[in-house]
Amino acid sequence: MLIPQGYKQTEIGIIPEEWQVKNFYMCFNFLSNNTFSRNNLNFIKGSIKNIHYGDILTKFSNIINIKKEKLPFINEGIIIRNTETFVNNGDIIFADTAEDYTVGKAIEVVGIENQKVVSGLHTIHCRLTNLVNFSSGWLGYYLNSKYYHDQLLPYITGIKVSSISKSSIKKTSILLPPLKEQSNIVKIISDMDSLIFSMQKLIDKKKDIKQGVMQELLTGKRRLPGFNGKWVKKRLGDIGFTYTGLSGKNKNDFQQGNAMYIPFLNILNNPIIDVNDFEIVNINDNEKQNKVLKGDLLFNNSSENPEEVGICSLLDDTVDNLYLNSFCFGYRLKDENISGLYLSYYFRSNLGRMLMIKLAQGITRYNLSKSKFLSSTILLANTFEEQKAIASILFDMDKEIKSLENKKIKYEKIKQGMMQELLTGRIRLLD
Repeated sequence: MLIPQGYKQTEIGIIPEEWQVKNFYMCFNFLSNNTFSRNNLNFIKGSIKNIHYGDILTKFSNIINIKKEKLPFINEGIIIRNTETFVNNGDIIFADTAEDYTVGKAIEVVGIENQKVVSGLHTIHCRLTNLVNFSSGWLGYYLNSKYYHDQLLPYITGIKVSSISKSSIKKTSILLPPLKEQSNIVKIISDMDSLIFSMQKLIDKKKDIKQGVMQELLTGKRRLPGFNGKWVKKRLGDIGFTYTGLSGKNKNDFQQGNAMYIPFLNILNNPIIDVNDFEIVNINDNEKQNKVLKGDLLFNNSSENPEEVGICSLLDDTVDNLYLNSFCFGYRLKDENISGLYLSYYFRSNLGRMLMIKLAQGITRYNLSKSKFLSSTILLANTFEEQKAIASILFDMDKEIKSLENKKIKYEKIKQGMMQELLTGRIRLLD
């Protein structure tokens, strides 16, 4: 392999000559953490905060600012005897457990002033030794890069739950550029982070506005110009009927075949079915399966919590030989004077969600009773034209939100590309 001028070959690849490779165990000491249960924590008051592995896995950025972060307190009366376990600014905390290969995600801690903080359940707490010096933010980005995470992959264990150990992390290596170059790299990537974060705040704001508009328009509290008249109550069983998803299939019938089916997440994520997100299934000529037709409303009928039961989506396109997965059911309108798109938004609104939560049955897993669904009544705008006008406004709002989400995804891909180039020294940021 040809090594470019100004670069050198190391055990973790080709890097700039001025950069160093340091073993993790030479850079960090490992501190003990505290395994507090949720019963030991509260969000109201206390003098000591706790960083749980879930707080790390759900973080958007690679830095956790204690001054700004909403973290739980340890209940009064629980004593932390070893003061070395308190987290300092610049400490690194790994999540050593996750349900997938996001295990090993790390955060760099900043913003600790007078507050005491400890690391909690399923975390690995690391503190820099005096042997190395890193610019603030460098480790947060480097330890969460693909470049570093690839070093962890051989050591990740588990099937249903993935884990990583301290001894495994000790075997990894860290790149150490000159401090000024670290600072330059952090500045560029953090600027991109700020852009992505501001985009997410805008998306969240637009979603909140949409929910408010849905609440007003779908309850009749606010009427669109040109529409009047009293709204009507309709029994769902009078205006439509339900049908089941695929039945009697085994794993050999999937990922091959002559037909397509709508996956579970396509329904959960979209008020209108994404026709580019179907999967393949084999349907024999003599099988009695229910096809999904244009205008059908589709619901998931089971979830681990009642808030996620009965999420609705509309198939608004004609698709041949299309079926529904077995965890969902379809609802086909009999009344042509009712807008399917209007109902899709209705069932995704707070009003519709309250109805579905009320219908959900179960203890550890919640299911939707189709008979109770059909016996339920909903309040509808009294004309198809008003329903269509309301649905059109909400559709336009969705379209704007989707555009912003696509832009955010684009920025995230740009950031990942930048990290791959900058954190490996392929592109230099010199004075």
